[in-house]
Amino acid sequence: MLTMLTMLTKIQLAVKKMGNRQIPPPALQLVYKDSDGKLQLNERVLQSCFLQKKVSKYPLYLICGIGERRKGKSSLLNYILRALHCLERGQPVNLGQDDDLPEFEWRSGIDSVTKGIWIWSKPFILERNGEKMAVFVLDMEGSLDIEGDQEICPKLSALSMLLSSHLIIHANATLNTTELDYLEKYVNWSKLMEDSSLLQHLQHLDVLVRDSKDPDRCGREAVHVYLQHEREKLTMREDSKYNLVMDTLRSPSVSCFLLPPGNKFPKSSQGTLADMDEDFRHHLTTYISDLVEGIWPHHQNISGEKITCGHVGKELKDLVSILQREECSFTSSLQMSNFLRNWKQLKTFLQAYQKYLDQQSPDDASALDIFGVRPPEMKSRVSKKIIQFQEKYTLSLRGDNAAEKELLMEEMTSQLTEKQERFCDKYSKRFTMCTINIGSAIGGTALGMVGPIAGEVGFIGLHNHSGGQRAPRS
Repeated sequence: MLTMLTMLTKIQLAVKKMGNRQIPPPALQLVYKDSDGKLQLNERVLQSCFLQKKVSKYPLYLICGIGERRKGKSSLLNYILRALHCLERGQPVNLGQDDDLPEFEWRSGIDSVTKGIWIWSKPFILERNGEKMAVFVLDMEGSLDIEGDQEICPKLSALSMLLSSHLIIHANATLNTTELDYLEKYVNWSKLMEDSSLLQHLQHLDVLVRDSKDPDRCGREAVHVYLQHEREKLTMREDSKYNLVMDTLRSPSVSCFLLPPGNKFPKSSQGTLADMDEDFRHHLTTYISDLVEGIWPHHQNISGEKITCGHVGKELKDLVSILQREECSFTSSLQMSNFLRNWKQLKTFLQAYQKYLDQQSPDDASALDIFGVRPPEMKSRVSKKIIQFQEKYTLSLRGDNAAEKELLMEEMTSQLTEKQERFCDKYSKRFTMCTINIGSAIGGTALGMVGPIAGEVGFIGLHNHSGGQRAPRS
């Protein structure tokens, strides 16, 4: 009987503990390839992550992970989430204990529907010196599927660049063909898109090497030897297939970290700390601490301005809506680069036109300034400006894809016309109000003048009627 009561007590305590334990939010698929092979954006996820009022104005930092399936990438992302959880609560970064850490679950699989961009549904809000920043963690599922869909792959890669402040490549001890192919393509896309990215693309590339060959050469101190070995290996190849990778590995802007050898990195997303020996855990903690504590110097920015969650969310939504069109078909990274450059120019022209409209009727414009330009005249003026912008944009377009250019011109005309109509409608209302106000002001002045005149007329009449004598007051 005592044993049964003891068992019941333990069960009750376990249930109570589970009930008190905070269930973490899941990872959600933000961008995906559907069953028909079309690129799709989950707008509900976009809204909840980037566009909700609470975070939309926060500066944004995006940590993205890529790597081959079932090689420990999801487990690595879990430890990064745990470290960010510590920072958000103002605690020192540590990997904690297995029994007091939430289990983060990343969905993954070989089904093509699961490929795409996964995002942790909860942003980590970090604060320093009174400034707040939203940090998201993403998993680029299927990013290393080089032999995959050649129509979707360039589009997903472009979106990955848009969504990467910090890209982590979870690599083998010796860079294999898959990783080298991806790096070569990725660097090639990056070079082509230097003037094509909507935002400042990838700011930091981090190569995390698991199972280093030499247990005495790990961490960042051993990076020089590792990179030298990889460069020599590439130099010995008869072909020159990976020249861009060689140049990238020479770049001081690319960081690298070597984890100790041995099959210690958990392959599942619920990898336990108990699976690691002390040396491996020490190096992993060092790597993750350096990563998350180095976030602040690397705000994602454009033209020196910090980019917000709302800005990225809007740009992502607009870009995906265009990439979904049948006219946007790319067979090479150059075509993709030309398209993104043309799209960036479109956004630039739209911003310039909006600035022009704001100058035509500033919020602080006086009533007389507005009253001086009638709505039909203003409409004619801003319509002529649209034609000028269309001509300039046509001349700026790159590439030889006529269907793509026509699509972009239609998109530009549509958005310019929408801006014009919205502006003209607002201007007509302001003009009407100014007319009423000016009319009231003139009418009030006239009435003010009529009073004294009428009084004088009455006085003269009375004076004449009384023979020149002023009538007495009653």
